[in-house]
Amino acid sequence: MKILIVKLGALGDVISTFPAVIRLKKHFNAEIHWLAAPLSYPLVNNHPFVDRVILFDKNRKNGLVETITEIRKETYDITFDFQRTLKSGFFCLISKSRKKLGFDKKRCKELTWLYPFTRIPPSDPGKHMLEQYLDFTDYLGIKKDRITWGITVPDSIDINLPARYIILNIGATKKANLWQAEKFADLSKLIYDKTKMMSVLTGGGKEDVKRALEITALAGKSAINLVGKTSITELAGIIAGCEVVVSCDTGPMHLSVALGKKTIALFGPSDPRRTGPYRGEVIKKPISCSPCNRKKCPDPICMAMITPDDVFSKISELL
Repeated sequence: MKILIVKLGALGDVISTFPAVIRLKKHFNAEIHWLAAPLSYPLVNNHPFVDRVILFDKNRKNGLVETITEIRKETYDITFDFQRTLKSGFFCLISKSRKKLGFDKKRCKELTWLYPFTRIPPSDPGKHMLEQYLDFTDYLGIKKDRITWGITVPDSIDINLPARYIILNIGATKKANLWQAEKFADLSKLIYDKTKMMSVLTGGGKEDVKRALEITALAGKSAINLVGKTSITELAGIIAGCEVVVSCDTGPMHLSVALGKKTIALFGPSDPRRTGPYRGEVIKKPISCSPCNRKKCPDPICMAMITPDDVFSKISELL
């Protein structure tokens, strides 16, 4: 059997899809092809259960034509539209596939329920996305087994790190999900004062780089700044060696969970039941307007209410 996975989304979404793909691979002994975006390409390309990766880079000249050509080279038994957007639905539609599977109408985005795909049965749209992806394997009658992510980690990375350290992942795709820079700095100092462990700052976006400079200026010797200085593969290696990961709602939080690390997630506008750590601790303050799922907020009080003491208390429990 040959299967095409269409999943171009954010890093966290891709990581949450791995358990379903592993079940598909094991059950059908299938050849797995995956249509991926540049950000998640390294993780997907190095995944032991993925046989071929087709890269769609929207910023590359002739990228769309090349991607269509690569997809049309193969004939698939099943194509899965895990993305549920017009773009992913289009790629699913043009694939030469005997069966095309997509979410039910209620869980579709951007009118993608109009695509002529076979639809899996309706389910709770508020449950964790990892479990929603597993609804596809349930529909196909695949036996439930232990959830695994199968992400490979390099044996070593060329980065000097302390013997014991805690990761503070400072970024977030949505601005409203960010925790204040001064609070990350205060947490870093608190960790160092109480445990003598250094905090390693991680993140990747341009705004993350600016925030990291602000945090390290305030945190002094308690923090090591690796923001914008690592690849996804190196980040996996750094996470694999840490004691605890503290993160907002963003991809490295899911990577930490997938690697079996103790994870503390700081949540405000987002719904942790749906996009939180599948295994881990969530710090979220009760406030009437949350979760609102807004990308921007003039006064993100839900995140501001979380204190460094709240987070360090949870770190102490996990240590």
